[in-house]
Amino acid sequence: KAKADEANLDKTRFLAAASHDILQPLNAARLYASSLAERPTDPTAPRLARNIDISLEAVEEILGALLDMSRLDSGHLAPEIQDMALEEILVPLRVELEPQARAKGLELRIVPTALWVRSDRRLLRRMLQNLVSNAVKYTPAGSVLVGCRRRDGTILIQVGDTGPGIPADKHEAIFRPFYTTKPVGRGTGLGLAVVHGIVGTHQGTIRVDSQVGRGSTFHVYLPLVEGREAAAPSNWQTLAQAH
Repeated sequence: KAKADEANLDKTRFLAAASHDILQPLNAARLYASSLAERPTDPTAPRLARNIDISLEAVEEILGALLDMSRLDSGHLAPEIQDMALEEILVPLRVELEPQARAKGLELRIVPTALWVRSDRRLLRRMLQNLVSNAVKYTPAGSVLVGCRRRDGTILIQVGDTGPGIPADKHEAIFRPFYTTKPVGRGTGLGLAVVHGIVGTHQGTIRVDSQVGRGSTFHVYLPLVEGREAAAPSNWQTLAQAH
């Protein structure tokens, strides 16, 4: 009963945060759209249009996380497993998030790798995007580092940051659905639950090492594809230009 009550309380907190997070960008988009309608020939029109796009992207991200969580809970998120080079995921991720990191004065370093992984392409991208974008978002200064290596017949993917860190008593709770340590309006906390669910669909594992005030490192273990390293793309510049 205590666990059920705690789960219900987590859902209540989550719904309050999600409602706030969805309404905030929607209201912003409405205001930007009104301004744009009132002065369509104004020089600031392109900026207003871009602000509308950004606001709606935020809503899409929240709703996408909700949909993923729903599918994971119901068991309807069946992965399409295939062999792929990790760089095919990491390069476009760097292209996507590097401007955001640069704008905050952060160094985003994603170490090139020749390793191949057995995974669902869309889910693997979603998982890494959640981890890296969280690290960039909540790290006020310093750096975010992403690296991959072999570890006991698996691939170990590590995402580390120099952010505020996570208290030791919250290291397991942060992966629970609907759990968040942030106040209302600072995120739903659903991203890590989605990451945990995706890792589970791959029969992988995830854990976090963190110290308050010193940063966090997430460790994800996924199935390794042996003997494919030589075929992996290695020219990051060419791949980045393709994206």
